[in-house]
Amino acid sequence: MVTIPDSVGASATARELGGVELVARDPDVPHPPASNAKLLTAALALHHLGPDYRFETSVSRAGDSLALAGRGNPSLSPVELSALAEGVGNAGIDAAARLVADAGWFAGPSRGPGWTWEDGKYGYGAESTALALAGNAVSVTVSGTDVEVTPETDAVELVADFDRSADELRVYRDPRDGTIRVEGRPPDQPRTETVPVDDPVRHCLLAFRDALADAGVTVSENPRTPADAETSAAGETIATVRSPPVSELVREMNVPSDNFLAEQLARTVAREVRGEGSWEAWEDVVGEFLEERGAGGFRIRDGSGLSRYNLISSRGLVGVLEWAAERPWSATFFDSLPAPGEGTLENRLLDADREVRAKTGTLTGSRTLSGIVRRDGERDVAFSILLSGLTGADEENARETIDEFVRELAD
Repeated sequence: MVTIPDSVGASATARELGGVELVARDPDVPHPPASNAKLLTAALALHHLGPDYRFETSVSRAGDSLALAGRGNPSLSPVELSALAEGVGNAGIDAAARLVADAGWFAGPSRGPGWTWEDGKYGYGAESTALALAGNAVSVTVSGTDVEVTPETDAVELVADFDRSADELRVYRDPRDGTIRVEGRPPDQPRTETVPVDDPVRHCLLAFRDALADAGVTVSENPRTPADAETSAAGETIATVRSPPVSELVREMNVPSDNFLAEQLARTVAREVRGEGSWEAWEDVVGEFLEERGAGGFRIRDGSGLSRYNLISSRGLVGVLEWAAERPWSATFFDSLPAPGEGTLENRLLDADREVRAKTGTLTGSRTLSGIVRRDGERDVAFSILLSGLTGADEENARETIDEFVRELAD
């Protein structure tokens, strides 16, 4: 079996489904799972919500108010906002005094426990809110010194400061004031970056106001978000849009390792199971689940794996994979994981002798991979390898160390 340097913290387990354990290197020692936490999120979403569950976003009318209600939909797009606005117009409504947001489906902070200051600067760290447009992020396209933001609303403040003598271009959200900053050398070719928005609910509400205007519906007052609205309007539902089913969303999460989608799924599971879409409720749900699986020592605080508080062992993750393999939605779960050549495995394990489906994980100092090796005529093998405490050459070589481990399992 592949040699893991003594300087590296490691936990590795491989076990035949329903069979013997093939590898056990410190299998019960917890390590940061990074995005391997999404395996828990996918499994619990399929278990508690079901493969056919769809998220809804709706607009309702009460008196002279319109309310846009979010229920955690992770895939709401500008096109769907336009469809909702057209629904309002088709209902014979051409004016409203006010537009408010109903975004109380989730509770507590919009950023996960244990996320770093740095995470909020870039697209992978978009906040989780019950009412969310385009992943709570915008696309910033820089062509020379021209900058285009999509979708653009008055909630997005952008500052461009180009310097042709600079070495590179930087596009990020400034955590101090929420401003999106474009700084440095103008690119020779158009470049697009995804950047989180500062006030996601207001951003979505303003985009809906603009969609209503395009549909011929005017709103007299400024839109009101939960922070500045006494109550959200409730009344007759006028129009509703629905997300793709969870069976599709788990693959949209796992192949590119989408953190925002993971948090929307996790907090929705918490809401449906515990009645509160909070991080604390999610921790309770996943904690109870792992205790039932006999996962040993663990701590899981978010759904994406961005939290630096998360810990679990390789044997604990293999237990989750074994449990998932026995569920009615097993094929959906494992098919949601990237194969070599896909997503985060785009350039990895292309020479594996057997079919591999696996979830990657990357944090500073940590690299992980957990999944399944399919073996025709033999029992499939569930595996997990977690490396941490990585610096220097150990961190540079970690992926190849992990991939060699999987190649040997597939041999």
